[in-house]
This record gives sequence, C-alpha cells and structure tokens, in this order.
Amino acid sequence: MKRILAVLALAGVFMAARAQEQSAQMVQFLKEFPQRAGFNSHSYEFVDVVDTPAPKGYHPFYISHYGRHGSRSEWGGDHTYKVVRDILQEAKDNGIGLTSAGDSLLREAGLVYAGYNGMDGRLTLRGVREHEQLANRMYHRFPEVFKNGSEKIRAVSSTVPRCIVSMNGFTAQLRALQPSLELDLDTGEKFFAYIAQGENGTIRERTEKVLEARYAQPLVDSTTVFNNLFRDPEAGKKLVAEKLHSAEVFQLLIYYVAKAAEAYDINENIFRYLPFDAVYRFHEQQFLSAYLNQCNSQLNGDLRLSLEKPLVDTLVVQADRVVSGRSDRAADLTFGHDWPFLGLCSYLGLEGVGDRLSADEAAATWMASWNCPFAANLQMVFYRSHKESAPVLVKFLVNERETAIPVLTAVEGPYYNWEDVKAFLSTRVPHTQIVAHRGYWQGNQENSIESLKKAQEFGCWGSEFDLHLSSDDVVLVNHDGVVKGVNIQNNPSEKVKGQVPTLDEYLKQGAKNKDCVLVLELKPHKKQEREFILIDKCLEALKARKLLDPKRVAFISFSYPICKELAKRCPGFTVQYLEGDKSPAQVYADGINGIDYHYSCFKKHPEWVKEAHDLGMSVNVWTVNNEKDIKQMINLGVDQITTNEPALTREILFGRK
Repeated sequence: MKRILAVLALAGVFMAARAQEQSAQMVQFLKEFPQRAGFNSHSYEFVDVVDTPAPKGYHPFYISHYGRHGSRSEWGGDHTYKVVRDILQEAKDNGIGLTSAGDSLLREAGLVYAGYNGMDGRLTLRGVREHEQLANRMYHRFPEVFKNGSEKIRAVSSTVPRCIVSMNGFTAQLRALQPSLELDLDTGEKFFAYIAQGENGTIRERTEKVLEARYAQPLVDSTTVFNNLFRDPEAGKKLVAEKLHSAEVFQLLIYYVAKAAEAYDINENIFRYLPFDAVYRFHEQQFLSAYLNQCNSQLNGDLRLSLEKPLVDTLVVQADRVVSGRSDRAADLTFGHDWPFLGLCSYLGLEGVGDRLSADEAAATWMASWNCPFAANLQMVFYRSHKESAPVLVKFLVNERETAIPVLTAVEGPYYNWEDVKAFLSTRVPHTQIVAHRGYWQGNQENSIESLKKAQEFGCWGSEFDLHLSSDDVVLVNHDGVVKGVNIQNNPSEKVKGQVPTLDEYLKQGAKNKDCVLVLELKPHKKQEREFILIDKCLEALKARKLLDPKRVAFISFSYPICKELAKRCPGFTVQYLEGDKSPAQVYADGINGIDYHYSCFKKHPEWVKEAHDLGMSVNVWTVNNEKDIKQMINLGVDQITTNEPALTREILFGRK
C-alpha cells in the first residue's frame, strides 16, 4: 500500500476531491475525445492546420523548435496496472466473478502491463512515430527553410533516453526526406542544464497547499464502479479493501491504466469503467497541479518564469546568430520535457498555454491535453523580406497551431517583429531580486523564525536577519542589541533565553527551503576579537546545517573588518558592506565583492551601481519601502532590494503597480 501511495504522490495526484461545479467547456472537451482525460499522457492529436499568408515579400528562412518527447511508458506499473489486473484476476478465480465489463478491463489492464514491460519512462513505438510525423509535417509546411537554406540542422537533446530517441526519430525522418541535410546531433549535461531546468521547491509547496485545500472533501461514491465490474459487488469491495484499504485508490489505479493505454497503441477508451465525475476530477487534479507549478499562474508565475530564463536566452541567442548572418543554420531543434515546454510557452506569453490564470480559472478553461500532450512542441518560424531594410518577422506555433502573444501588436496576422519580441522577453523576468528585511515579519515578530518561514513561502530571493554574540559565545538573532533591558553582547545567552532565537534554531528553518538565500547580517562588536569569534561561530553553525554554500547564504555587515575577514575566509561567497561611506572601487580593492547601501547613498551617487557592476560586484540596497523609491532603485539596476514590503516590491517589479 505504501508503495502505491508513493507512486501516486510522485505523480502529484491527490486521492480526494471536493464536490464542485464542472466547467461546461471542459466537459465538452473531455466528452468529445475521452482520451484527453490523460492530460500529459495523452498522445499527440494531429489536426489539419492552415497558415495565414505571410506579409507580401516575406518567406521563411529559419525554424527554432522545442519539442517534448513522444508517447512513453508511465512509472510504477507493478504498483498500478498490475494491481488492477491482479485484483480482477483474483476475483475471477475465487468465485466473486466479473461482469463482461470486468472481463474487458482485466484484458485491457493486462495489455497495458505487458506494454509497460517493467520499463519506466521508455519511449514507445507510438512516440517514435509521433516525431517522425511531426518532422514530415514541418518539412512539407516550410519547404523553403530546408530546400533553399544552408541545409544545416543542429539538434540537441536532454540526456534522458526517451528524448534522445525522439530526436533521432525526428531527424532521421528529415534526412529521409532530404538526404543532403547536414545533421549535427548532441546531448550532454550542459545542454540538460537549460533544456530541463530543475524545479523550485517553494513553488511546489505553495501549489500543494492550494490543492490540499481545494480537494479536501471525499471523492464521489465508488458503488458504480463495483457494480459495473463485479458480479458480487460487495465481495468485490471486500477484496479491494483487503488489497488497497481504499476504494478511492482502486478508482485512481483504473484511471492510471486508462491514461497509459494510448502510448501502447491500445485504442479502447478505458476511462469508460469510471463515472465521468471521477474522470473529470482526476483529470483536473493532474493538470491543475501542472499549471500551478509550471505555468504563468497567478499563484506562482512570478517565481516560475525565472527558472525558464536560461532556455529562453539560449533560443534567442541561437536565433539572433542566424538573423545577423553569424550562423547559417536552417533550424535549431531542441528535445526535452513537458514542464520546460510549459514554462517556455508561459515565458513567451503565448495565448492558451501561457495565460495568467487563477486556480479556478485554469480549472475551467485551461485546455490541458491540447496544451501539453506527448510530443508537445513549440515552433518559432522566422521570415525575411526581399527588402534588406525590412524587419525580420517571427510567428509562433504551439502544437503546430498559430498562436498569438496578446500583449504584443503583430505586424500582420500572427507575424511579429522579432525586435519587438526580444524587447518584450527582456522584461519578463526582472533583474532585481527581493530580500525580506528581518524576514517577512508583517503579522509576526521581526527576525522571528515565523518571519523567515513566511519569506520562504512568499518566494523571496533572500531573507535578512541580524546576529549578535552573547558573552558566553552563543549567536542570537535580533536586530537591537538590547532585549528588555538586557544587552545581548554583554550578557550570557541565558538572560534572553526564549525571547529571541539562537542562530542554530534559525538555521534549522532556513535549511528547509533551498530557494531562499539566508542573508546573515553580522553586527559590529566593540572589540574586533569578538567580531572574529562571531564569524567563527556563524561559519561553524552553517557547516553543521550543511548551509555553507554560496548559493544558500550571503553575508552583510556595517563592520568593515568583518566584511574583509569574511571575504578572506569565504572566497566565492557574496559579502556586502553596509555603511555606505566607501566607493565600490575602495571596497573592491579590499577584496569585498559587494555593497549594500541605504537608498539615499545611491540617490547621491547613482553612478556607484554601474561602477560596482563594472567591477563584477553585487549591489543590494536597504531598506526601500515606498513605491517611488523602489522604482528608482529598480531603474538604477540594483541586484537586490531589501524591503519591509515584499508584496509591494513584487507588484512593482512585474509592472502590475
């Protein structure tokens, strides 16, 4: 049972659903083609497409493509398909008996399990055919790109075998159509780093909270399923209870059988064994989890898009090299996975996939199986005019369908000026990051563990907190040096025990979220030897929690000796000086790689931001809380804004205020 639940949890599926109104649009979408209920396990739908004529004088000359791998096996077949098959077989053998529907499901579950053959995530023959057909359609749709161009095709893939096999199927078909094509195929870890960037744990935690609340109530009754499958429904329920302890799990496992079937060319509608309400809800739970985690959702879009920037930057650079004449490729083909595909379309602001929606709006209108089936693909087709002075145009095809960027004005039809697109993309992810000052403390105490937790949950880039060394060498977290009349630095930690956290207590929470940088402010002490002991203790505590990593922590201080010593002991870590009395060049000369000055310093010396950046230094600014000052610091190009108003700062950063 535990292993079954682990498989289901891995897939992001919850086993409960609340009774809620179904979207008429989604009901029609699923009933029109029941296999769509498989969402991202739905095989590619090849539909007729029609191209809007390009503006007069324009012709296609280059294609930039990102394609998800084709149909594949699912995961954990021994704990899903086999379980359904074995339960039905036992019922048939021990006298419970199966109806004709039960016999059919037994046969079909057996076929799915045989197709799985113990291999998780393996590209199936159908998956290969999907990419062969996509290549064939691309070639015949845009023959000028291949026949009139350089004939040079560059293809790179995720290191995952199903993506490599997809790439091979696609490019082999192109070569079969035009043997003179020069194919350059590659894969490797450096490609994987941008093709399939990692997930953000904060995003997943935020999504899970929303879904847990949304699907808190029990699933619909399973009586219909047992009546449909077993000659003795009550005995069937008892058997399932013995094997699974839950009738809901049994329904969900049948759903897993149904959504896997297409990949093995099993064309029966296995969803028919479940009530439509159950299919609807399982489908919604799956795709809504994906939308909230991976797309430009109102919940997580601001955090999600930043993960996609390396992929977008790579595609833009590749295209620009061709547009400028520095590369003569006819096409750049990239083969990856569903989550990066969704993020890419969202980053580009493409209508449909990239719509910015609430959870309720997405549940009602986001056409999941059209947006992200197996072999989902984005094609950016570039057009050039015979007139040299005319701009290069680009149109976007999502799963081969012409798709708009609603916030941009097209030159004509679905054709956009490439320079306009690049300008738009440069604004999608702000350069400046948010640091919560003393944590996100509204509603909590400053520098409290709860304020750190809230900063993490909000998705702040970093959370700042202040550190003092007690007389018995315990590092305590508090801004002021005095707590209820007790001077922290002059007294043993026992005097303030329970009133402020210790550094170790604080780091325990900090270690729970790898996405929020811990910004340690080491407070000045009267004697330099005490400051150096403070450094010792901080580094020891970070090592003990496995947090002494330049990606996990940064250091700031008003004490110049502390900054110099940290820069010396922690090469590669961000160390920022706070006082504001030295130019970036002076700070840099002493080996310190960052500045973090009050915003008034940058108003007086705006040139310091560029000076610091030219030296390769990071620039933070504190403590910026009103709209005018936040905007001014963003316009100066600072790397981080330390603020008591994280929500306001985010709204301004993303242009919503």
